[in-house]
Amino acid sequence: MKKSAGIVGLGVLGSAIAQYLLEKDYEIYGYDIAPNALNELEKFENFKTCSSPANVLSHQQITLLCLPSAASLEIVVKDLSKNSLPHSKQPLLIELSTLPVDSKIAALKIAQDNNIRMVDSPVSGNRIVALNGKLSAYLSGIRQDTEIAKPLLDAFCQKVTEVGDFGNGSKMKLIGNILNLVHNSVTAEVMVLGMKVGLEPELIHKAISGTFSSSAVFEGRGKLMVDNNYAVEGMNFSTPIKDSDFITKLAKDHFVPLPLYQVALQYYLAAMAQGYEDLDAAAVCAVVEKNTNLNR
Repeated sequence: MKKSAGIVGLGVLGSAIAQYLLEKDYEIYGYDIAPNALNELEKFENFKTCSSPANVLSHQQITLLCLPSAASLEIVVKDLSKNSLPHSKQPLLIELSTLPVDSKIAALKIAQDNNIRMVDSPVSGNRIVALNGKLSAYLSGIRQDTEIAKPLLDAFCQKVTEVGDFGNGSKMKLIGNILNLVHNSVTAEVMVLGMKVGLEPELIHKAISGTFSSSAVFEGRGKLMVDNNYAVEGMNFSTPIKDSDFITKLAKDHFVPLPLYQVALQYYLAAMAQGYEDLDAAAVCAVVEKNTNLNR
């Protein structure tokens, strides 16, 4: 029997997940509000275009949601809830987005009231990582639902970690994003300081990669900094800037100071101001270079 899944939300990340699964011979039933997103995937014979989120669920028991905002999540779940489903069917939604915890819980309540199951499983990684099936997922929810969700997540993620009750996935993703952003900013500082004192960027990257001082961010985004080329299909600045509101609120609600994160975030704001918003977030290196009057 052919493996299949539904996906609602085929933006930068959702389309990459869909493409990876399609290339692994999955049959994908997909919907996006933007026709262009659907057109890009219709070149795959095993991609089935759907007319609405409810139309996806009519074909698929398990559906991935990869949505850009809390408002879009609410709209989709309410749309699904308007369409009555047999009590015996009980479809399962796997919510992949990075959104505030309270918006995920509100969506869960709407879903449960309408005979729809849901797990919270935000993914970590960018489009390039997704196209190679190397995302990570933080899976949370009722155990019987996470057991159903995990095999599909395993199909396009290199690591799936079960983190407990519904909502813990989003909490874990947000604290992980702190490390991602800080590592990226400090990588830029290291690269620029090294270049200012006469070291070649290729040598800096080669010497530190694989050592105790390194990180996956240093090795991945650091390579983009070496190449001084940020026009790649990675993660642009809009996502971490969006997530910064969620992280700041989470920390504020629990009275946790995040001074290192807030300082590192300033490079991202400067990058937006300097016109790098559509480039990969590794372009914070260009911001630090401007700050130090370094011309490569």
